[in-house]
Amino acid sequence: MSIGDNALPPPRIGTVTDFPVSFDEAGSPYAPGRRRDAEIMTIRGELELRDTEPFEYRDDDSGTAHWMWQGLLRGYGWTATWTGPRPLTGPVELTGYFGSSLNHDDEGRVRGRITRVQIISQVSRCVGDTMKLADDTACRYREVELAPFSHHDAEPCDIGGVQYRDIATLIDLDLDDVPPRTLRPQVLPGHVSSADAAVWVADSELPIVARIDTTTDHATEYVLPGRGDTYRRVAATPSGCWVTGRDALYRITHGAGASRVTDDGACSSAVSGETLLAQHVSGGWMTHTPDGPPLPVDVPADELIGNVGIDSSTGDFISLMRWATDGGRWLRLVRVSPTGDVRVGPGFAPPDRRGGRPFFAETRGLRMFYGGVVVTINDDLTLGPPDRLPKEPIIGGAFADRAWILTFRARRFSDDLSTQWWPLPAPIDPSTPLPSDALLTILDPTTLTPQTSRFVDQPRSVAAQPRDAWICDRGRLLRMSLERKDSDGEAAIDDIDISTLITESISPATTIAP
Repeated sequence: MSIGDNALPPPRIGTVTDFPVSFDEAGSPYAPGRRRDAEIMTIRGELELRDTEPFEYRDDDSGTAHWMWQGLLRGYGWTATWTGPRPLTGPVELTGYFGSSLNHDDEGRVRGRITRVQIISQVSRCVGDTMKLADDTACRYREVELAPFSHHDAEPCDIGGVQYRDIATLIDLDLDDVPPRTLRPQVLPGHVSSADAAVWVADSELPIVARIDTTTDHATEYVLPGRGDTYRRVAATPSGCWVTGRDALYRITHGAGASRVTDDGACSSAVSGETLLAQHVSGGWMTHTPDGPPLPVDVPADELIGNVGIDSSTGDFISLMRWATDGGRWLRLVRVSPTGDVRVGPGFAPPDRRGGRPFFAETRGLRMFYGGVVVTINDDLTLGPPDRLPKEPIIGGAFADRAWILTFRARRFSDDLSTQWWPLPAPIDPSTPLPSDALLTILDPTTLTPQTSRFVDQPRSVAAQPRDAWICDRGRLLRMSLERKDSDGEAAIDDIDISTLITESISPATTIAP
């Protein structure tokens, strides 16, 4: 490690210092301060990706341009600024060069094993109508196994006629007896979408999207020219994928580098064929196609409720809007064609007292799920006769020609055992305790009866293929079979490690001409 002459005061044996250094990955074209005699090394550390846009760096020697990301790399007793050609975060292992730097970081962190926890209390005296801490008395320390979440609402404790109030927690750490953290996977799944044999997965933290070819079980990683720490959604199309987020809109064509379409991010979107309909952060609606310019869409300035759906018979986009008039607040449906034609339906009252997050699905025609009510959407954007589910889903979405829903245990008492247990079959023994885990269920498109169910953790998105459901569930990618059952009678499920499937990484397209 090389340190600049003026970077630090003279080091003293026994002192602990946060060394101001920089680290550039091997192969990075951007290496400020790298000494010619610096040795390449491999290290482990905790990387914090900087919440800024990447920059384009031109290498004059090769005449090529590269996207570069920056962050802070922390090790035991030191912090370095980091520059690399691929966005990274969390526990990492890197190979590259250390160099001197005058950048300082004052927000250090330490990781250790907790060996002792003590609660600190101080004398509290009554002053007028309030209790105030006495600064002129010694504190008391008491041993506990578990520290409280907060001391803000702690009540005074009477000890020998003296009132003490908890004010802080003292924690002893063993810095040596700590196992190394598990390295972050190359892709940490956050959102999933599918088209034909391709499954697209967006990373939950980094500007990275992976495409899994289900015919070969190989994956390709695509890097987006954007910042990290932004939740993005993928919308697969036959030729590629749209990636939406609050920072920007991106387009990936299979086999080519990702490009940024617009800096105006999208808060809601849906895809029909190759066309994306997006409600942008700025408030406007636009349709986007891979080969043409974006076209503004004159959607009413109402509040969008739930997700945008697709009418597969026409390819049109369907959205539910909250419409405010002098007579109150109503709902109405809006139809948008892929070419941007808009049709607005009449107003109607909410079909159920609880709406949750309404969604649309192609189950015996296009239907809207609103709370526990399922209604058919007529051609004139009015509602047909309603059906009622035995229980209101928490969330849900379209799943090919079916629907998926997420439910929990019954939230109110019911004498009907089948209603309490739905979508699971009622047990023979009525005293069997209700399960408390979240349950993901695929509904039959005609009868709306449960077709396949599986206990899950916290799914963010579900994508459909003819034989499988792909689920993003709290940083994991799960493949649930629609045909196979496990030993417990649940749908068979596999945990997919995308990182082991990646055989190619494609850098984003650059705007600097080589």
